[in-house]
Amino acid sequence: MRRTWSLLPVAALLLAAGPAAAWDPFLSENGDVADGNEYLAEGKNAEALEQYDDAAKSLPGRGEVHFNRGLALSRLGEEHLDQAMQALKLATEGSTPDPVRARAFANLGNAFFAVEDYRAAIELYKKSLMTAPGNREVAWNLELAKQKQKEKEEQEQEQQQQEQQDQQDQQEQQDQQDQQDKQDQQDQQDKQDQQDQQDQQDQQDQQDKQDKQDQQDQQEQQQQQPRTRQEVEQLLDALDEQQENLTKNQARKRAAMMPAGGNKDW
Repeated sequence: MRRTWSLLPVAALLLAAGPAAAWDPFLSENGDVADGNEYLAEGKNAEALEQYDDAAKSLPGRGEVHFNRGLALSRLGEEHLDQAMQALKLATEGSTPDPVRARAFANLGNAFFAVEDYRAAIELYKKSLMTAPGNREVAWNLELAKQKQKEKEEQEQEQQQQEQQDQQDQQEQQDQQDQQDKQDQQDQQDKQDQQDQQDQQDQQDQQDKQDKQDQQDQQEQQQQQPRTRQEVEQLLDALDEQQENLTKNQARKRAAMMPAGGNKDW
């Protein structure tokens, strides 16, 4: 079973100093800081931030002030997270005491954890433990950040593999589509070639039929027209014979119609 993790908050370290005979900003209590601490303890984060802003103007080099500003900003919501991170980063610089710097590193790690930048959070938790070893809360958050980073890397790897598989599937699908389109195009071309061949054959058959008809007509015409002089003479003789026979027949018919013995009018 996977272990359930939860981020542990890092306790606030507020700037406060006891009164001193002579006023000294590094030793004496600062009124703005004191008021800010009271507001922060009451949950009045916006009012606390105003007091810490005033304190930062008079004590710009005190990391404790920037740390408290970072706490107030972080409690105002995610829209102030960037400002909170900047304030906490200032608290890790300069001559800030190690306990404050350690808390600043830890809270800054929490801020990066909140935006799921676990790698940065890990480094900041490590710096916190190196500055002030033995903090169990920070050590716990460090292990949590490591676990989250591992899960994130696994998810990214799975996502990358899924994207590669999707790309491969898409490429295979595109290849299949291209192959199908090519086959369809080839089938269409084959069909067109067959149609062209059929049209050509039909045209040839029509031409052969026409040539045959023309040849037959020519033969019939040649048969109707005499080819030689002898044929012409034979044809004329036949016509003359037909005419002579026709004349004889007409004469016989007239003779047959005349009465026997014949009467004369004269």
